[in-house]
Amino acid sequence: MAPSELRPLRRRFHPAGGEAYAVIAALQCEELRQLVESGQHDQAIRRLGLDTLGALAGTLKPQHLYALGHAAYLKQRHDLAHPLLEAVVAAGERAGELLRWARLFAALSLRAMGSLSEARKRLAAITAEGRTTEFAEPQRVIAFHAGLALSWLHFSEGERAAAVQCLQELRQSPLCEENSGEVDLLGRVISTLEWLESHPREDLSHAVDRAEDCSFVAAVDAIRISPCGTLLQIEGWVVDPGKQMRELCLVRGDRVWRLDMGEASYSSRPDLAAVLQRCHASGDLHPGLRLQILNMPEERHPLQAGEAAELFVVLNNGLQFCIRRTLQRTELQTDQLKEVLDVAISHPTHLQAPMLLKRVRETWSQQLLHKMDQPAEHNGLSRGLQPAPELSVVVPLYGRVDFMEYQLNWFNAWRRRHGDRVPAIQLIYVLDDPRMKQEFNALAKRCHTLFSVPFETVINPINMGFAGANNRGVQLAKAPLLLLLNSDVLPASDTSLELMLRAMQQHGEALGALGARLLYDNGAIQHCGMEFVTEPDLEGDLSWLWLNEHPLKGVNTGYSLEQQLELQEVEAATAACLMLRTGLYRELKGLSSHYVVGDFEDSDLCLKIRQRGLPIAVDLAAVFFHLERQSVGLGEKADTIKAKIVAANAITHHQRWCSAIERLKRSRIEVS
Repeated sequence: MAPSELRPLRRRFHPAGGEAYAVIAALQCEELRQLVESGQHDQAIRRLGLDTLGALAGTLKPQHLYALGHAAYLKQRHDLAHPLLEAVVAAGERAGELLRWARLFAALSLRAMGSLSEARKRLAAITAEGRTTEFAEPQRVIAFHAGLALSWLHFSEGERAAAVQCLQELRQSPLCEENSGEVDLLGRVISTLEWLESHPREDLSHAVDRAEDCSFVAAVDAIRISPCGTLLQIEGWVVDPGKQMRELCLVRGDRVWRLDMGEASYSSRPDLAAVLQRCHASGDLHPGLRLQILNMPEERHPLQAGEAAELFVVLNNGLQFCIRRTLQRTELQTDQLKEVLDVAISHPTHLQAPMLLKRVRETWSQQLLHKMDQPAEHNGLSRGLQPAPELSVVVPLYGRVDFMEYQLNWFNAWRRRHGDRVPAIQLIYVLDDPRMKQEFNALAKRCHTLFSVPFETVINPINMGFAGANNRGVQLAKAPLLLLLNSDVLPASDTSLELMLRAMQQHGEALGALGARLLYDNGAIQHCGMEFVTEPDLEGDLSWLWLNEHPLKGVNTGYSLEQQLELQEVEAATAACLMLRTGLYRELKGLSSHYVVGDFEDSDLCLKIRQRGLPIAVDLAAVFFHLERQSVGLGEKADTIKAKIVAANAITHHQRWCSAIERLKRSRIEVS
């Protein structure tokens, strides 16, 4: 097949934005509305992607909007809860008494997502209304709980006087008695801060031993914080067989935070056998404690030189203690974020802490975008004047750099065989493994000497992952078309690359992205398009999530000439070999930065392209060999952690795109 031959595109799905797709979207929205109105909130939340939120909200009455928003709030899906509750607020008096409840939970959702200034403003307004107006019982309850939340915001900012004022108002409320535990804790925090001011904090121990009177012993081994204040780690142990510990608060100077023990992880400590025995605790108790907190930008308080912190412990029997440790510095790196994910995703693949997962992915994204601002080392290795490229090829390298030599050898031989007939290509190799800089530079010089192929190198100063490496390389792309190519992917024939290039040029802006047929070295299929599937037999939350699957993977099969002539529309295609317009990639801001370490970025990109009404296709005539994952290696220490990272990214992908995937499935064009 000649690359210049006209290649038809076989559409299999109605495009987004078209009339048929609009009918499907309306039907989906109606089904979601019926689920909500029948009280099946869990099912609705599982099927509700962020892109469908606005359309659904427009069909629901305020009482159903509130019911769904509150259900999402209770499930810690604040990304859904907040806009739903805001829609109730926007409904005004039509929402009736639910209006004030919606205002409260919308504010609390903002607090949970780290938007402190806006949450403070809204909570203050609710409590102020409670002081100036005569309200019915529900409004007094709302104002009371807003006051509780506002008190903790004041504590976290070190505003003790404002917290004291809030507490005084709470104590005057008729609701104080039935919420005595909450009010009592606020009072204990204030008295503890006053006590710490009048006593030498340095005299506090790192441990408390009350084994004799209440079978409680605890110690803090270390409190670590990243310099910017994003990550806080508390390590220690608690022997508490009677589950006496009621509250745990962190004190840094005048600032106090209430800690969520539901986000703690526990481990065995054989060295504490004697302590377990003294407390009459079972030998299978896991006293090792690790609590990791991720703060969003408004919540961060940087590490101060020589700073120490106290943990304030309250027991059910009324006893309270302070334990002190000097803060140690830790770095916010990939391994630390993996550890936080290990808590957010419980064994085997169950989402235990949705907000913690959201904070991990937001932190990962912020870190990645910050890395993009750091300059990289860029070198161009060429001989003579180069023509304007038709195609820019971006190849990330990690773990193994030798694949660059194999690819350049192929490109060099291709040019030798076909001379000026080959299209002008800009090759960009991005080293995303700074540990290998010396080896990489030596190999680049060797390849420059051996081959007549011009290429460019980029060396990231720090590892940025698959998305970051590709996005960095695309910053340098000069051609109108772009190919994302894994380092372990090699064309199986001289026509493969040009077939894809000419097909993209022929279809222009009517084609969103084009993948290829990828084979294992034994000729079996590795990729000929991706499909979204659910796998009910999988464990945990993976049993209902939309996942990526490669149909026919591992099957050794061929395709007829007629099948190869047509470009086959698929649901998504892998970024191991994916061609699209450079301008479109940049408009869509490239591969998403929200997937920790990797996985699902390519299908995320394909779904963003589909939102534009553009198809994703595969060229079955363009054949490449893919030595899958050899370029990265499988060097993870713990398969469990790796599984949890995949689960976390699958959940992120599902939450973002589940509604769009469902519409895509229904938009298949029926062929008679």
